[in-house]
Amino acid sequence: MEPEILHVPELALLMGRTEAAIRSAVQARPDWLPPYYKQGSRICWRLETVRKYLRDFEAGEHHSLKVGRPRKEPPSMRASV
Repeated sequence: MEPEILHVPELALLMGRTEAAIRSAVQARPDWLPPYYKQGSRICWRLETVRKYLRDFEAGEHHSLKVGRPRKEPPSMRASV
């Protein structure tokens, strides 16, 4: 029987990343990391939530937001006549 709750080592195996990458990603909050919750000091994920997140991510539904201010068109060297 598969566990319902995943911890960092299990998620690392499932996603093909190292435990250190998962732990540092929790602090950086990238868009490739599924949402997590804490049980005391342990970081946890529900298996169904992770699977749904990965299916949605594969379908292209999770895009990172553009950060920073909107940019204007750069000036051109052509003289406007």
